[in-house]
Amino acid sequence: MKQLFRPLLALVLLALAGCALNTLAHMESPKVDVTGVKLKGTTLAGADVLVQFRVDNPNDVNLVLDGVVYHLRLNGQPLLNGHYDQQVQIAASGPTTVELPVTIRFDDLYRVIGTLQNRKNPEYALDADLRFDVPVLGEVTVPVTQTGKVPVDRLLQQIGR
Repeated sequence: MKQLFRPLLALVLLALAGCALNTLAHMESPKVDVTGVKLKGTTLAGADVLVQFRVDNPNDVNLVLDGVVYHLRLNGQPLLNGHYDQQVQIAASGPTTVELPVTIRFDDLYRVIGTLQNRKNPEYALDADLRFDVPVLGEVTVPVTQTGKVPVDRLLQQIGR
């Protein structure tokens, strides 16, 4: 009986390993988009903001977001640089929202505001590199760039509430 059981067990394990290798051989990099920015609060030193990313994982296995390195410019002037090294689980076969907490210091904002020269809606550019731990592929970095105009009128309305 033992002589029959060992080959059968080996066959089952090989079949399972083959399925796992087939899944891992078709791994794809996740797709990332910036979906929003929320003002969480202010202090005398600065403003706390949450930058929201949507991470679409096309794979059948969960991924781990290992960290984010980010750079924010306002009218071409550096405003914010930093990194976030907390791990976040990214669900398989679908989207996961990731929130990146950042603090914008008023000293830095004041320095950049001097370059705006009465522009009603200044331009911003956010560059971020998201690092993922992906089975078989190892560490994968997905660059994200988002540009746009800062809706100054809308921000002032929210502050005035």
